[in-house]
Amino acid sequence: YQRRVRGVMKIEITTAITLFCFCNLFYLYNGLNNGLGLTPPMGWSSWNYFFLDVNETLIKEIADAFVTTGLKEAGYEYINIDAGYLLHERTAEGNLQANPTKFPNGIAALADYIHSKGLKLGVYTDLGVGSCGEGPGSGGHYEQDAKTFAQWGVDYLKVDLCGALDPKLGNEWQHWALLRDALNATGRPIYYSICPKTVAPHNGTATPYAGSLVYSPPQNWTKEEHVTLSNSWLVEYVNIVDNWYSATMANCQNAGAPCGMITNVDAVVQMTKPEYAGPGGWNDADMLQVCNFGHHNGGMTMTEYQATFSVWAIFPSPLIISADLRYIAKDHPDCLEILKNSEVIAINQDKLGEGARLIFQSGVNETTKITQQIFAKKLSGGAVAVLFFNRDSVPSTFEISLTEVGFSISTTVTVRDLWTHEDIGTCNKTWYQKVPSHGAVLVKMTPN
Repeated sequence: YQRRVRGVMKIEITTAITLFCFCNLFYLYNGLNNGLGLTPPMGWSSWNYFFLDVNETLIKEIADAFVTTGLKEAGYEYINIDAGYLLHERTAEGNLQANPTKFPNGIAALADYIHSKGLKLGVYTDLGVGSCGEGPGSGGHYEQDAKTFAQWGVDYLKVDLCGALDPKLGNEWQHWALLRDALNATGRPIYYSICPKTVAPHNGTATPYAGSLVYSPPQNWTKEEHVTLSNSWLVEYVNIVDNWYSATMANCQNAGAPCGMITNVDAVVQMTKPEYAGPGGWNDADMLQVCNFGHHNGGMTMTEYQATFSVWAIFPSPLIISADLRYIAKDHPDCLEILKNSEVIAINQDKLGEGARLIFQSGVNETTKITQQIFAKKLSGGAVAVLFFNRDSVPSTFEISLTEVGFSISTTVTVRDLWTHEDIGTCNKTWYQKVPSHGAVLVKMTPN
């Protein structure tokens, strides 16, 4: 089995009349009701580093590392097992069952261990019949599987979309809503992370993927249809990898289209809107590749890792690490400090929950030709986080006025660099910022 390692699938678009909004009206009134995701989740996923090679010992060791490395204290709490933990066959009663070789004590006992550390457990399934992993998918078993997850003590559920959907149950949105309602009915708060799919458009940064199925909510979904459906929704053209950018098949998990961190940035900018995100529901740029050090392919530099973390923080996207944390404190303490930067994390976890606006972009609107981007995110208390993102191959100097950031013309602000932890100046009109190649500077502008 190869989960989410696939070619880009082409489909034909036919004209159809849809009553999508009317069909979904009933489900909107029975929206997500778990009280979770008031800020983006912070945690760890097994997928990008370990793929299907997961087991009980590994998950316990990762939980232990959360505590010993200080990641738990920094705010990370979810330990998520992705594909690879289930048997493909269900029990005689139709229940999911963990692979007894990999998880001899079962998922409930593992959840108890995770909870004893003050952490939370996440698992994986698929919305359809079948999955991209070793499990059977939850199609046709939404209520039964939701009860199983609750009985196991699961706190976070990631749901892929690789298996086939039953058209008799409605459209894609309605399938997601059925599983959402089944989770609600258990009475256990379970963070609901979904991986919807749509067809990439024929414009902008989506052009290399045009006509292909990509991970993103369909662009005709309204804000209400986002936030009543799930706690976060994946947005990416192809699966994220530990690369800045690559068009090489081997580096892109044979996706058949360009991949890399900046393609994920572009997908979030083009395929969704910042105003769709907020407390309770988030645009998800996928797992962080920070500190993977090219384990499966490529490998970004420390400057690029810092830039990645900065972009995910300001979007704000869930901060889900996907590295081997068991040895990070010993082997890569400098990279661990990126993941634990409290001032950057505070931008991501700001209670206002505003999405970042792209307020400046230079170059042609193609992934390899965009050179500079500036994002701004309003914070509680009146401050604004500003990210200067240099995608060029040479150092650059950025220029932005305070009015473009969102301040009035008479405002003076103190500018703080959140990576050096220093106030680096005051500004009352225009700010100039030097940024290294493939780097980012994240500042907080606070009105005096």
